[in-house]
Amino acid sequence: MSEHVDVLIVGAGLSGIGFASRLKREAPGKTFAILESRSAVGGTWDLFRYPGIRSDSDMYTLGYSFRPWAGAKAIADGDSIREYIEATVADEGLESRIRLNYRVVSAEWSSETARWTVTAVPTSGGEYQQDDAASRPGEAATFTCSFLSVCSGYYRYDEGFTPAIEGADTFAGSIVHPQHWPADLDYEGKQVVVIGSGATAVTLVPSMAKSAAKVTMLQRSPTYIAPVPSRDHLADCLRGKVPAQLAYDVVRAKNILFSMFTYQLSRRRPETMKAILRKSAVAKLPAGFPVDMHLAPSYQPWDQRVCAIPNGDLYRAISAGTADIVTDEISRITPHGIDLVSGGSIPADVIVTATGLNLLVIGGMTLTVDGEQVDVGKTLTYKGMMLDGVPNFALTVGYTNASWTLKADLVAGYICRLLKHLDRRNLQWAAPKAPADVAAAELGSLIDLKAGYILRGADKLPRQGAGSPWRLHQNYLRDFALLRAGRVTDHVRFGRRGQQVRGSGRATAALPDPLVLPGTGHVDVGGARLRYRKTGSGDPVLLLHGIGQSLEDWNEQHERLSARHTVISVDLPGFAYSDRLSGPATLTKLANALPAFLDALGVHGPLPVVGNSLGGAVAMKLAADHPDRVSALVLANSAGFGKEVALVLRLLAVGPLAAVLLRPDEQASRRTVKSLFYDKTLVTGERVGHAFALSRRETHRRTLLDVAHDLGTISGVRAEWRRDLIEALAQSSVPTLVLWGSHDHILPFSHLEAAAAALPHAESHVFSKTGHMPQIERPDEFAAVVQGFLSRVLAGSTK
Repeated sequence: MSEHVDVLIVGAGLSGIGFASRLKREAPGKTFAILESRSAVGGTWDLFRYPGIRSDSDMYTLGYSFRPWAGAKAIADGDSIREYIEATVADEGLESRIRLNYRVVSAEWSSETARWTVTAVPTSGGEYQQDDAASRPGEAATFTCSFLSVCSGYYRYDEGFTPAIEGADTFAGSIVHPQHWPADLDYEGKQVVVIGSGATAVTLVPSMAKSAAKVTMLQRSPTYIAPVPSRDHLADCLRGKVPAQLAYDVVRAKNILFSMFTYQLSRRRPETMKAILRKSAVAKLPAGFPVDMHLAPSYQPWDQRVCAIPNGDLYRAISAGTADIVTDEISRITPHGIDLVSGGSIPADVIVTATGLNLLVIGGMTLTVDGEQVDVGKTLTYKGMMLDGVPNFALTVGYTNASWTLKADLVAGYICRLLKHLDRRNLQWAAPKAPADVAAAELGSLIDLKAGYILRGADKLPRQGAGSPWRLHQNYLRDFALLRAGRVTDHVRFGRRGQQVRGSGRATAALPDPLVLPGTGHVDVGGARLRYRKTGSGDPVLLLHGIGQSLEDWNEQHERLSARHTVISVDLPGFAYSDRLSGPATLTKLANALPAFLDALGVHGPLPVVGNSLGGAVAMKLAADHPDRVSALVLANSAGFGKEVALVLRLLAVGPLAAVLLRPDEQASRRTVKSLFYDKTLVTGERVGHAFALSRRETHRRTLLDVAHDLGTISGVRAEWRRDLIEALAQSSVPTLVLWGSHDHILPFSHLEAAAAALPHAESHVFSKTGHMPQIERPDEFAAVVQGFLSRVLAGSTK
């Protein structure tokens, strides 16, 4: 099978059908087709069939701008939304344009023909999988198109995220995931546990509680929950009194403005929003319900999506005694329930794992431009919808803080404008082109929501820059101005058939890859995504870097210590490629994030902690505040033993000077690296380049400045925190080894004498002709000294 169209749309869900409808209205001369891997239209709303499935946005903004929502409820159930999409298909005459049961696997652009060649495999009617028997290469279909628009969302349809839980195979009842709900599941009169706390969980619990004996929502940590009315009062007042489209437009505008107001209030005045949500919960829940335990997250509102509950249905179910919330961690699943880490247990006949989604960007297809594959996870997005250097291509990613369709509609309108621009000027292709300074600056994930499913797959999402048009604003009015009224020519190259598209992904391919080192990954801690590296096997040891540095400082020790240990290093929160925690970065915050970080990696007991420079102070603070988590300390050229520190760090306490000193400059990065080592042959282009890359990251610079202010002044390192920390450590029995380079120009060698006086029980070692980082400059000697110390500690603990 082979077919050519002007525009090929991938996905027949809410976004794809909306774009097709707009394209037919605004560019009636364009031919188009819609490829859908499933056997029906509707996308998400056809896939999910669990009890109570509904929108968590009002239908006056989730619905299409051109098709008024006629339902009575503003928060609609899944069947009603699916019927709304199906009715749109019928009324817009789209049936003949839809090709069901075709899954796109690749798309190749040729500048020679100015066309995409799209390969799609037939599916067997269910969810597409790699081993689908109907997906044999011989059955593949080929489509060609001038413009390719992907409206397939960003998660996998064939599987949801289900963490491995010990004992699941012993459970005597049913374990189900909401993404694949069994139509014949019987839970009437039974004990149900819903694992999770997101939108799916808060929807399932009150719905299942209507017939189950008891439904318990088991959450590891709370989520913000907001009761909302299921009907729109203004819509009810206007219905039948003014034309349907006018009433719809008025209510839609009102709801857009209200959602923007609540979001901005949450971000600018988070404590006010917390108080509003808490007051609502207290008013609707039974007296004495532990609101602060179960409904007070550690993160700020809209760091993760706020869950809506229509008419407070979850709270009503709890008040009726048919539902409950338990905040705890799972120890294991037993044949008849769940054992908790706290020692309690929950009986269960049915377990629902509402534990989230798995990301899948652009449906998992591969993109190639003139023979060069595009690494989507390293490519900049333009206006949140096109890719740097990729011609005639768009992807639709809706809002995370408002209705998905609002952004999808703006994207559809923009593509129609772009197609008209190309036709008017007899051009065949348009490709965004990022300026060099944008591509070289700090880049973030296209979706900066800190939800678990986003954090797990953030490295697969396209990148975004710091400002327009290379950043998604999550603000409808700003995006309306950018996409509906903004010029289509800004930062865009145009060409004709036969002209080569240059730089398809090349600018971003050269950017540092934070996951290039073996064993690197990301983990969510308190709403922040932390980069870590884990290598080797054996007893774990934690390595902490210094101020303005990264886990790369420990590469040499990963190689040497991994033979006998599980070696873990981490970019401290806010530094390098880890997210910042909320509020200013401080020594206390950095240290207090580590227990949760270790827990997330499955390390729950005490372990040796090795810290260099600031990392030494963090290690000491961890030992002082969490003595049960530290079995030994190794302090390499550690902060905390003296007032003296390099002049450049003292100058960071002076505001205007700090702004100048932290301005990204490759020569400044070279000077910084040079100051770290006695052996100047270690000042390599790779190290300088890495330091420069970090300096371009705004979060890294802010964290460096915060910590410099927290720990020091223009006169040097503050005495107060040093005194308190040393006193706490001197009273502890944790085995300690203090290491120092003899020629340290950051924290002078004289600090070793102060450390010996402050910690008389500590061992010490001096590295001759060595600077601030002996772990790099004397890697073999460093590893041998540390390994010897740890062996003695272990031997002493087993006597």
